[in-house]
Amino acid sequence: MTAEDPLDTDVLIVGMGPTGVALAGLLGQHGIRTVIFDRLPGLYPLPRAAGMDHEVMRIAQELQISEALRPFVVPYRASQYRGVDGQVIKRLDSPPAPHRLGWEPMFAFNQPAFENLLRERIAQMPCVDVSLECDVTDVGQEAGAAWVDVRRSGSDVVERVTGRYLVGCDGGSSFVRRTLGITLTDLGFHENFVVIDAIVGDEALSHLPATHVQFCEPERPSTFVVLPGRHRRWEIMLNPGELPIGPIPDDDVWPFLERWIKPGDAEIWRSAAYMFHGLVADRWRDRRIFLAGDAAHMTPPFMAQGMAQGMRDAQNLAWKLRKAIADPTVAERLLDSYESERRAHVISTTGRTIELGRVICERDVDRARQRDESLAGPPGTEVPVTYRSSFLPPLIDGVIATQTAGAGEIIPQPYVDGTHGPTLLDDAGGHGFRVIVTPEIEATEADLLDAALAPLGGRVLRIFPEQAALPPADPRVFAEIGDVLTGWFVKLGVAVAIVRPDHYVYATARNAVEARTHLLDLVSSITAQQSFSARQSS
Repeated sequence: MTAEDPLDTDVLIVGMGPTGVALAGLLGQHGIRTVIFDRLPGLYPLPRAAGMDHEVMRIAQELQISEALRPFVVPYRASQYRGVDGQVIKRLDSPPAPHRLGWEPMFAFNQPAFENLLRERIAQMPCVDVSLECDVTDVGQEAGAAWVDVRRSGSDVVERVTGRYLVGCDGGSSFVRRTLGITLTDLGFHENFVVIDAIVGDEALSHLPATHVQFCEPERPSTFVVLPGRHRRWEIMLNPGELPIGPIPDDDVWPFLERWIKPGDAEIWRSAAYMFHGLVADRWRDRRIFLAGDAAHMTPPFMAQGMAQGMRDAQNLAWKLRKAIADPTVAERLLDSYESERRAHVISTTGRTIELGRVICERDVDRARQRDESLAGPPGTEVPVTYRSSFLPPLIDGVIATQTAGAGEIIPQPYVDGTHGPTLLDDAGGHGFRVIVTPEIEATEADLLDAALAPLGGRVLRIFPEQAALPPADPRVFAEIGDVLTGWFVKLGVAVAIVRPDHYVYATARNAVEARTHLLDLVSSITAQQSFSARQSS
């Protein structure tokens, strides 16, 4: 493109599910011109995600919708896995407070309400343009630009819209992915389920389980989920050829629910038959075009990580695109790191999800009884609780100084004393690059770190323990309430954490000298054509 033929926007997004809208918000909130297209006139009408984790809530916090979201979420209840004879064979739960990221580790939620809040948020952003009821007929790229060809509702004219980058967030059957010829790796899980959302009457509610239950019964493996209010969900395994993929008429749904409820007990809100897949794209980037969300990976629902994986994609890619758009000297390696970081994380998380899925979906009675005996332990002993959050891995590659303790982890988010009372750290200290230090780092040393961080536009935060005497007149100083972050520093034996805009730790250091070296390395790596891994090993 030339100066006489300027680009229409900075980022083009195809697909307006949670991943696409979150990405538009994380870009638009920073003034990045964004156009998002979707073929539907409104929300996808069939059941989708039912659970979100604390990372998603932290993204909602960043997008300034977390308080409005509260009426539509409830803390995720404990999960019981029940074996062939109905006995408890496995238990999952969330760790108790204080919560590491400032939020309950897991929530059950109303996805349409969440998506509506996301859409309302981007509608407040002048630099984000939403185009609904559009057919994207082609995508492509050339030197300096990507483009979509789009036919809008009621028009036979195909319009070309150009941008610096394009992101396909257009679901498991992604047109963008197929147009680029990107193949998928099969992670080895494909099972048919019918998913049913119902609004249950009070009388029937009193007879349903009070917690989440995985009925690991070979005859008909099933999942029961407690959602906000009177909303309940069932995910019920299908036999081959039992129901066609897609929406299911209510009359065909009720026979699957007769074990729990009958007509008159509840109203079927929505239902559909799905094939639950474990798949991951072999490439997530083709020069100026990226994939995110289900376009890049498909995850079975057994850990409630499908939507969460897409939201992590959006947050990871958003800060890198913002940096690349704002600074033309940014290294291509920064954009390449999106795939290297997220793909490995997705494969690991999906692998653990599939392991749980195989526990639930065993159809052979003898193998199921062996499973029950192995998981439940000796007779008379209580089945131990496993914390859900223990399944999620750190980042192991990319913009990470992997040789430092805690690198690749998500930085804890404590409450700190704010002007108007307890405030979550991200709200008090911002969402960009941050260098977080303990009181061992003197104010003059913090000044040097401030200067080293300046090219990234970040901020130094000095976190003091609760009840500590605070230095006067330093706006960088915050007093932690509790010891979520203080305890993390002590456990790792470090005094400094260099934190990326997506809250992942780039590096830690024992002192200001080490920290400054890591900062200079980070700045140089982002703006120079040299790999992060090469810098770490040099």
